[in-house]
Amino acid sequence: MIAATRLSAFRDLSSLAPMRLFVFLVILFFAPTAMAGGAWVDFFSAEGTVIRGWLATPSGKGPHPGVVMLHSCFGPATKSDELATHDSAWVNVLTKAGYVVLVADSYTPRGQGSLCQVRDRPVLARAQRPWDAIGALQFLQERSDVKADRIALMGWSNGAISLLWTIRKDASAATALDGPDFRAAVGFYPYCNDIQRQIPDYRPRASILLQIGANDDWTLPEPCRLLVSGTQSRGGDMTIDIYVGAFHLFDAPDTPLRQIMAVGGSDESDMNKIHFGTNETAREKSIQRTLNWLADRLR
Repeated sequence: MIAATRLSAFRDLSSLAPMRLFVFLVILFFAPTAMAGGAWVDFFSAEGTVIRGWLATPSGKGPHPGVVMLHSCFGPATKSDELATHDSAWVNVLTKAGYVVLVADSYTPRGQGSLCQVRDRPVLARAQRPWDAIGALQFLQERSDVKADRIALMGWSNGAISLLWTIRKDASAATALDGPDFRAAVGFYPYCNDIQRQIPDYRPRASILLQIGANDDWTLPEPCRLLVSGTQSRGGDMTIDIYVGAFHLFDAPDTPLRQIMAVGGSDESDMNKIHFGTNETAREKSIQRTLNWLADRLR
């Protein structure tokens, strides 16, 4: 994969079980090299599962700050196993701004495609995915072209819920950290009802910016507004931007507003007709807001 990962990885080889060590060496020496446009690479989730991510690097020698991206319930891969358009657009934005980016794929390595229409999901935002996020953080920290203490976490929809679970104080996955933590986080339209219900005293370990459309009928904005105000009242560093006239996936490029049936919305346990699509004004504002937020915390 890369020389820095190989060299630093050998420090801990003696602690790996024999089978895991074998898999690790296969990954280390036979995974594809990430070219300028990006490539899939394999790495360990922090709970030990081998998963993969789309790795893309900016121009210049570095070291650069980094970003781990967590995809939505649609998954990050196309049928031809390329990076999906929405995720690819953000990778391009971030790499042009000078960030090394890793899109952690929690679905494909576990044999899953889109889970947006699945009620009982086999891969959960509060279970497997926070461990994937920590594993992706550690993967980037092994690279010589990444500033190990300047890495942010970003997530969209189900990935944003995963972000909230990952960044929360006393998160189980955080016990796997053996280096610096995420320095900041940006989440787009998470399903905040989940956090509100299960962690009423929520507090994050790093500053979080949430961005959501005022018209979002898939992941409703009001629970997120309440989550942010409650977190702030407890001294937590969390901010929310709500974009007027915007629906779910407002930041996706060139996506006409449409309706689909999906699990969530006002009745979280059932299939509902929801809207998603581009709002160009909100999209442009959210990109600039994200870049400013990351620059203030990672540069």
